[in-house]
Amino acid sequence: MSAANDFHALAIECSGERIAVGVLDRTGTIASVRERASAHAHAKNLLALVDETLAAAGIAPRDLAGIAIDVGPGSFTALRVGLATARGLSQPFDTPLMGVTSFAALVEGVSAPKRLVVPLVIAGRTQLYAGFYRGDAKGELSILRGPAVGDLDALAASVDEALALCPRGTTPYFLGPGAARERDALEARHPGSLRLSAEADGADERVAGADGPRAEAVARLGARLLAPRAALKASRAAAAATPAPAPAPAPAAGADDALRPLYVRAPQAVEKAQALRPFAAELTFTPFAEADLDDALVIENAVFTDPWPRTFFLEEIRAAQSVACVARHRGILAGYLMAWRLDAEMHLGNLAVAPAYQRRGVGQALLAWLLETGERAGIERITLEVRATNFAAQELYRRFGFQAVALRRGYYQDTGEDALVLLRDLAPES
Repeated sequence: MSAANDFHALAIECSGERIAVGVLDRTGTIASVRERASAHAHAKNLLALVDETLAAAGIAPRDLAGIAIDVGPGSFTALRVGLATARGLSQPFDTPLMGVTSFAALVEGVSAPKRLVVPLVIAGRTQLYAGFYRGDAKGELSILRGPAVGDLDALAASVDEALALCPRGTTPYFLGPGAARERDALEARHPGSLRLSAEADGADERVAGADGPRAEAVARLGARLLAPRAALKASRAAAAATPAPAPAPAPAAGADDALRPLYVRAPQAVEKAQALRPFAAELTFTPFAEADLDDALVIENAVFTDPWPRTFFLEEIRAAQSVACVARHRGILAGYLMAWRLDAEMHLGNLAVAPAYQRRGVGQALLAWLLETGERAGIERITLEVRATNFAAQELYRRFGFQAVALRRGYYQDTGEDALVLLRDLAPES
């Protein structure tokens, strides 16, 4: 067996009513793939299908170089079952895990020059999840903005906003099971939006991705993303076998973030729990002072891949136009924000929440503080930049009325990612 074929990744796709499992090597060759209609029986059927697929490929769980799992969006229950199964397979052998979104799997292999590519996943009887990718002149796709959820009328505004961020002449291209379900309505709104080629027969052509994400696409994406982590696992194993092992490199910060389900909207149980627990009332807000720096830098380095240095914080705190505060919970620094005022405009430069306090309303409380401060000071608008791939932050800002108004390509030097420029107008007091 060649070195290339020694790498085998397991892919699990179970975000909807169908489950699919595949095994792929780094050359892109599918060794085995199995699919099964499962409806509401994922917990019963998934592990058996994994065993069947591995047996057909002649691969034992301990021989897997990595496991790729579809993290949604999709059925809440299905996503939880899939993640629990993947983690159960990973833990005994320390097998690297990687999350792949349903959107990424649907657009895998798609080349769409100068198109806004919108994969649509069914979210309910009338609801859809939508992802947004921009195709450059060569057809290569990159994430444009975070996902949205709603019916076709609600999503129309998100599509229009995304098109406004693209070069003039960009047209939408819809695919996925949601596009298949809403084919006629989408074609009426955007003629030609369900096919890539103008020469294709729109009436007879099958909607791409109509059956949902494929295990093969999850496997191909997972194999590419997992290869560096699989190499790290191998290097650790080799080092452990030597009499004087060299220290192994640490995994990249935030490597496990991709294993969180991409829900887009919160499960009802979570929404009810948040409503019953007004955590923000337990927070205290004070101006950001130099005495807060040590605690703030711990958070900064924990949550950002390109953290601000101490000197930058000091400069911002001391600047006359600085607008900055910290939020504490029973004396513990839970989060902070740093902004600055430029005449009638305020720019938010940094907002961070300690990992232990995330998803508890701290970010919302900080943003509410900023909006109130801006309104009292007569500020007309607030702007900020956010990574195109930072879906959680975008959702938070959108809940507070921010809208995307521009795209800055390659803005983040650490990754080369694009930045969305978001803006929120502050209504003048009547």
